Amino acid sequence: MSHNYFYFFFLLLFAACQGGGPPEGPPIEPHQEDWAVFLREEAAGPSVITTDLGWARVAPLPYHNKLLVLSVLAEGELPSGFPTEREIGIANRLQDQLIRALEKPGQGIFVGSSTSFGRKTFFFYLNDSRDPERITGQVLAGFRSRKVEQEVRKDPQWGAYFNILFPSSGEMQEIQNERVLQGLQSAGDALRRPRPIDHWIYFPGPEQRDSFLREARAEGFGFVEMNEKAEGENPYSLHIIREDSIHVPRIHELTRSLQEKAEKYSGEYDGWETVVVRE
Repeated sequence: MSHNYFYFFFLLLFAACQGGGPPEGPPIEPHQEDWAVFLREEAAGPSVITTDLGWARVAPLPYHNKLLVLSVLAEGELPSGFPTEREIGIANRLQDQLIRALEKPGQGIFVGSSTSFGRKTFFFYLNDSRDPERITGQVLAGFRSRKVEQEVRKDPQWGAYFNILFPSSGEMQEIQNERVLQGLQSAGDALRRPRPIDHWIYFPGPEQRDSFLREARAEGFGFVEMNEKAEGENPYSLHIIREDSIHVPRIHELTRSLQEKAEKYSGEYDGWETVVVRE
């Protein structure tokens, strides 16, 4: 009896060592997911970036310090050069397989992707063991649909996340614009009619605020109010208003212009609000 018990225990131990599943990696820092999609214009051509903004609040993660960059090369392209919908679907299937294989056991973290001319590229941060690369190799061994390029390198400061996937201040404002527009549409706004739009800007001193206001008034903006906060780098606030269209790309052009003007006077553009217009 004891011999049978020992044999059964040995089988369980052997199965655990051989791994009925992937080995557990180090704990992953909890974070609040905040996915965003935006268009980036560069000299080499445009790209569509999908990224989880939530990691910026906790990154870099000390135990996940290796970067996996994996590109699926498309065999079909649109006239614009971007992969076709079918090619994106094929790439997404590999993306989903890698997420399932790496994230659940804590071996890797999917932080975003980039879709550009002829390819879709995924970005994962892996733990410092050999297990994530072995698991990735197993997934790729079963993916024969398209040619794949991959690179693994040390990136302890998460440079690729912050320098490639994270939006600039202008791109972040466009993300916020899109979110406000989505909220308006959910409230029944068709976004077709111009309406008054309120804008807020903050400055380090009253002189910069007054200079900005003079330029804004010359461009048809009306003054609403100004205040001074008790603390902060830019305690002097300005609230202005003007009637404008809010459709894309008009709203992006408008906020980009105000953002650039605010930076000219060492200020910070803080966004806009408007009313819901139902037809």
